[in-house]
This record gives sequence, C-alpha cells and structure tokens, in this order.
Amino acid sequence: MVAKKYLEKATGDLHHLVPIEVTADGNCLYHSIVLLMNNPAVTTSELRVRTIIELVTNENYYENMYSKYVGPVNIAIKAICKNYTFSELYEIAALCNILQCNIRSVYPKIDFQQYMAICDNIFTPVLPIIANCNIVIMWSHALNEKDAREANNGTWSPNHFVPLIPPAIHNDSNNGDQSTSLPVTPEKNTFKNNTVSQIRTPVFQSSPRRRLRTEDNIGNNFTQPIISDSMNKEKNDKKEQRQNQLEKKREQSPSIFDSPSFYCQNDVILYKSGLFQQNKVDMCVLCQKCHGALSKGSIPKFSAANNMWLGDIPAELQGLTIPEQKLISLYRHNSCIIKLHSPFHSTTTAQTALKGNCITFLQNVPNIVNSLPLTLHDLCDTLKVIFIGARPPDRIHLKKVLTVRKKKIIQALQWLKKYNVLYQNVNINLENIAQLPEDDVPECIMSTLEQKLNDEEIQSERTGYVPDPLSDPTKCTTADTIPISNRLVQ
Repeated sequence: MVAKKYLEKATGDLHHLVPIEVTADGNCLYHSIVLLMNNPAVTTSELRVRTIIELVTNENYYENMYSKYVGPVNIAIKAICKNYTFSELYEIAALCNILQCNIRSVYPKIDFQQYMAICDNIFTPVLPIIANCNIVIMWSHALNEKDAREANNGTWSPNHFVPLIPPAIHNDSNNGDQSTSLPVTPEKNTFKNNTVSQIRTPVFQSSPRRRLRTEDNIGNNFTQPIISDSMNKEKNDKKEQRQNQLEKKREQSPSIFDSPSFYCQNDVILYKSGLFQQNKVDMCVLCQKCHGALSKGSIPKFSAANNMWLGDIPAELQGLTIPEQKLISLYRHNSCIIKLHSPFHSTTTAQTALKGNCITFLQNVPNIVNSLPLTLHDLCDTLKVIFIGARPPDRIHLKKVLTVRKKKIIQALQWLKKYNVLYQNVNINLENIAQLPEDDVPECIMSTLEQKLNDEEIQSERTGYVPDPLSDPTKCTTADTIPISNRLVQ
C-alpha cells in the first residue's frame, strides 16, 4: 500500500500504526472520519456541510489561527463548498471542533519546511472539555513518491488523506465487512454533487467487540469515540433558540403572519395566490428556480428559509417616488441623476409623454441623521434632473416620478418609526414637513432642472436602452405616464 511508504517517513512514534485505504476522490478526509466513526448513517456530504457551517460560524477564530499558514478563510470556504474538493488545514481544524475530539495530523517528512509543522500537529477542540477520543489522520498521496514528483514537476505535495489505527483495532476490523476503495487520483477541481443528505449530528458508534476491546485498554490513546452529550445539548439549544426567535418575531410583527396575501403555518410561508385545490388535494404553485432547488434538496436562494424574504411591502411604503425615498432615508449613500427626453418629434405632442433613465453614483456616507424628513435643500444636493430636448417639460408631466406628497411622507415615517428599529430614535421634523408640497414637484427640483439642446446628444441618449412602448411613433396624450428605467453605477 502506498500509504505505508509515506508512514515510514513520519515521526518514529507512529510507525506502529496501520494506514487504512479509503476512496481517493477528493473527499478522502471525510471518508477517513466516516470509517473511524463506524456509523453508516453519516455521509461524507454531511461532514462537508457541517465543516462549512463551522467555518462560517466561527470565521474570525479560524482566520486568526490559520490564515498565516494557508491563506484567507473566506477563500477556503468557497473552495470547500464544491464537493470532491481536496481538503486542507482548515477542514481538519473544523472537524476537530465538530466531532469534539483530538485529531493528530501526520505530515510525512518529505521536502519538509518549517512552515509545514502546523500540518504535523495535534488539533484539540476549542471548548475546555474532555475530548471523546483521539484519532490520527495522515497526509498522503494517491501515487508513490516517485510518480507523484514526476506528475508535479519534481515537487511532492499531498493530495490524499488516510486514517491511521492501532494494529489491534485493524485486526478486529478485518473480521467485518470492508468496502473497496477506488484508486483514483483526486484533483482539486469541481465535480457535481449528486448526493443530497439531511444534516445530522455525527455520532461515533463502536461495534460490541470493539467496545469490549476498548474497555480492556482504557489507557490506549486510540479509544473509540462515544456519543457526545455536548453536541446533542448544543443541537437542542439551537433549536430552542430558533423557536424562541420565531415566537418573538410573531409577537413583534403580527401583521407579517396574518397578511391577506400569505399565511404562515409550521414555519412555512406560502402566498395564498399560489394555492389551489385539485381533486380535493391542496396544491402549490412554485417558480422554476424554487422548484429546481427543492428537487435537488437545496434551500431556494430567495426563500424565507434562507432569510431572504421580507414579506409584503406595507401600504405606507408602496409607490414612493425617488424624491420621497430620499427624503426619508437614514443614509445618503448615492447621488441620483435623472435624464428625461420626449420619444416624439412632433411639437404638438413633444411633452405629452417622457422617457429616460436614472443613474446613481456612490458617495461617501455621512453620519446617520437624527431627524427626518430631510430639508428640500438637502434633497437637491443628491438629486439632479436633466432634460434633453427643445422645450423643458411642464411640471404636470414630471409628477409621475418627481412628485412629493406631504401626507405620504408622514405616513411612511410613522410606520418606519413604529416597526423599524433603525428609525426608533429618529425624530419627525415638523418644520421640514411643513415645507413640503401637498402633492407636487418641489420648487427646488424645477429650479435646478438642466436642459440640453444638442441633437447629437439627444440621439445618443435614445440608444442603448431597453425597448420602451413609447418608442412607437404613435402619438400619445397620456400626461401622467413617464416610463423610467433604473441603472446603478458602482
């Protein structure tokens, strides 16, 4: 076996151990753990997912501990998300805390450098508890050293992991069923994950014969692990904490769960418009993306289960124009330029309809405001309207996108102050509200409106945008319709 040759180049106190062959498919580290756990219910996919969760949850800890050896942890996490990707140092450290056991990482003394010492090390759980077991994992290669060097321009680097166990346990395991491993050289690239498994808490289980042997050798450092009470307790605590959070959200925002457009039952949120009965069976309409994700056993990207769903937009915040949004915003993180022009060339209909685009530019974010709405002077500092054409539009033609409604501003701020924690300490400035129009384009916008007459510039502004129904030369007399598309420049 190739791994035996590599074991000979490890430290002398480990030469009595026996390497066990595992599948060399990139998941070899997880195959090694599964083999030592002796629990067929646990899969390599599950261990990989738990590793990702551990690294994301405690990202700062792993970054501070190991980034100087193997680079940023966020890059490593992205790589780990691809199934059949060869594991590195981060995965060993994470599995140590997941399984609550000591992991002896063995690195052969081949082209050994000082910085490699971290790979030839004992990893212990972070929490100050007694580890359930000690396991040994060796960095190896699917090929012998000579062939591995020839395949890598004379340099040897590991691409495989194998577990090391005492001879007594190895002899005992030979009497049981052994799976056949595949001698395939793993590559650090992406393969499609065809297996979807529910995440479970890994539990070490020993066979009766092995448990007897372990009881007779309590002093042996390679005892088989037992069920982790701390892991079960942690799982129950997280479940209880999540349930408490859901109950708290229901109490704080009862309207969210009693909406006329959707309902929540057993932590499942469904839109009522997508429900129907067929042959007395309740049916649900799914979009293609959600159906595809659920068919693969994955969480839909923009679902409530992925914390990407905010519920219905309240009536108080619906239909806000661009100036109204800026007047009630806590931060002014961008400047907005609105360019408008008429799609018609006839002077008789030149101003009956407008179209254009809105461009935003990022700017330095000032300190958070302590009173809202903003003054109209502050509004014009971040909002600019440019009209391209022979004659500027009338105020009535701009109301669709630039109007400010005093009542709408008051209702929006009252709702935000009541339901949005970020607005709870913001004062509603009655003086600024008194300066707002009842339902009209603010005078400051009209006075700062810029007009351009260049025909070439007009033509350039008409090209490159999405098709618009007003591009048809049919003359329109609808005065309150101003199609506008938004573009973000970052």
